[in-house]
Amino acid sequence: MNTMNNYCFHRIKQKHNTNSIMLNIIHKILVVISIYLVFGLLFQHVYANISEEEYDISTDPHQSQHGSVWLLPDNGPNNNQYIEALQMQTDVDYEITGAIARAKVKQQFKNSSSLWAEGIYVFPLPERAAVDHFRMVIGDRIIEGQVKERITAKKIYERAKSEGKKASLIEQQRPNVFTTSLANIAPGEMITVEFEFQQTLEYRDDSYRLRFPMVVGPRYHTVKPLIQEKSDPAANETSVHTETQTTKNTNNPVRIHILLDAGVSLYDLNSSYHRININQTSETRYSISTIGENIPSDRDFELVWKPQLNNKPQLSAFNETIDGENYTMLTLLPPDLSHLQQKVQARDVIFVLDISGSMSGTSIDQAKASLITALDRLSSIDRFNIIWFNDQTDRLFAETVAATTQYKSTAKRFIDSLEAGGGTEMLPALKLALSNHDEFTRFRQVIFLTDGNINNEAELFDVIDRKLGDNRLFTIGIGSAPNSYFMRKAANKGRGTFTYIGDVNEVQKKTITLLKKLETPALINIQLDLDRDSYEIFPNIIPDLYAGETTTILVKGKQLPTSITIKGDYGNSEWQTGAELTNTTQGGIRVAWAREKISSLMSLRHESAAENVREAIKQEVTSTALQHHLVSRYTSLVAVDVTPVNVTEMLYQQRIKNNLPHGWKSPAVSNGLMLAQTATGSKFNLLMSVILFLGGILMYRYFYRDALIS
Repeated sequence: MNTMNNYCFHRIKQKHNTNSIMLNIIHKILVVISIYLVFGLLFQHVYANISEEEYDISTDPHQSQHGSVWLLPDNGPNNNQYIEALQMQTDVDYEITGAIARAKVKQQFKNSSSLWAEGIYVFPLPERAAVDHFRMVIGDRIIEGQVKERITAKKIYERAKSEGKKASLIEQQRPNVFTTSLANIAPGEMITVEFEFQQTLEYRDDSYRLRFPMVVGPRYHTVKPLIQEKSDPAANETSVHTETQTTKNTNNPVRIHILLDAGVSLYDLNSSYHRININQTSETRYSISTIGENIPSDRDFELVWKPQLNNKPQLSAFNETIDGENYTMLTLLPPDLSHLQQKVQARDVIFVLDISGSMSGTSIDQAKASLITALDRLSSIDRFNIIWFNDQTDRLFAETVAATTQYKSTAKRFIDSLEAGGGTEMLPALKLALSNHDEFTRFRQVIFLTDGNINNEAELFDVIDRKLGDNRLFTIGIGSAPNSYFMRKAANKGRGTFTYIGDVNEVQKKTITLLKKLETPALINIQLDLDRDSYEIFPNIIPDLYAGETTTILVKGKQLPTSITIKGDYGNSEWQTGAELTNTTQGGIRVAWAREKISSLMSLRHESAAENVREAIKQEVTSTALQHHLVSRYTSLVAVDVTPVNVTEMLYQQRIKNNLPHGWKSPAVSNGLMLAQTATGSKFNLLMSVILFLGGILMYRYFYRDALIS
């Protein structure tokens, strides 16, 4: 019996020793793992503790002065990993109707990492672009965007993001900068973002130009070097860092296709920087595409076409009917310049010069140089006068005088003697300039040269409304910081244009450009034969038609007229033409009309000082934007996938690479720039290390106690 007991005790002790050895091994492994995690966290924070000052991170990417890409980690610059960009492919399809260009843009993003991610991309669009549709394609699912008030849209996006749902948000920060945010992108997942925008093209120098921005130049500034994953002696030196990460031309390829309906015959059609295929499908319609499967986005795309001009103005008309409302776009083209020069009109030109104290220095020098250039452009059949003002107002001649060499020499000597000083009382000068005591048989143009530094804008606008008559008011903004709003609005009310001159080297060029235009009015006193009580027409005041420019009129009404008649003064005779209108589905006209209405309302809001009026205008802008599915200052597009994903892991944000502009060289420090692992998941790792360390201690104590017992 004792032998049997001894044998059992020996077997138990042997088994206990074996278990103790195994427990000891496990204990040591746990201790090593916990120590490894703790030291890993310590070194991780060494990498993570790069200050915002060293990296120069911007806290608000929406304040960017140009289209750019931003790295904004979810928990700040010290808590997430900075990694290489999401890959991107862009497809652009344009449909152009007259002066309206409507684009569909598709961008493909891929989360190339093994982690859940959030992407933020601030991208540039053409000026005055109106984004009105937006959707995400996730696998075979399509989620359409909805226009919401901006605050509401932001709440929807943030709520979806916090609930682990796929979400996308696009906002308008400035007229030509929009922001796309993508939340909860699974590792390796492809997400396609599609949006549509629209713009009204500008006609300059007998041509239309369509420009699609495809690249953003980096902003260089000196910062301290970032910690590299590998040792690099150069990393210890101060270097140049770019806020926008750029790549060589192999990334971000773009494909562009355009359907163009010019409305008139074309004289020329070409691309400024890219090779294109052109297929003419009718007298006024073309199909255009870039050559090659993909083109690198290292330079902007620009398409230029010149209409065939005749010996008289031309009218093109397009119509769109939606939900019982009719929208019409009328575009007036000027005649050929050679025909206009045969119909030169005698003009009275009144120059108004601001010589107040705010114009001292380079501003008065620019204004005087501009005025002398203008005098040299006057022809022998023109008449002129000069009005000057500060806290007083006076004029050079009692009445307008002929633009003879003698009178122009007298005027130049007078201009040279002027010095800036005194207050700014613009109102008396404006009244004097618009008070015409001469016969109205001559075309009268008033040219204001000022920095617009005034505080009675509303009173000045009222004078223009009441006293403009047959005058035309043109404003030239002088200096580094003119009151552009006042001068642009005054010119608009005065059926003129605003020209900004901020550099003394630009004076002659810009002044001559303006004066050439003023010398060749193509059609003035334009009238539209429609009842304004039955139709909403923009612009409210139809501007004159000049050589090298067009005039576009947008009309909305319940009932579509069978035809529209336009008339005006062409040279010394009356000109009239009409256009037949039919129920068509030409796209973009409704959106163009709504955009013009919003622009007009925003100008009124700027003018009004009364808070209740400003609030009423805000509500009208919001209502118009929501009705016509437009992004505006008060509305955003938001799309949310209702399928929950990513309920456990943190997001980190990736930055999307942009190509360098063509001809730029990439600095070595920015190539493949990536920070080492920072504190992503650090709380979880710390918790695990503590648990493992405590587990090891408990196992050690258990093993030590058993050893004593044995």
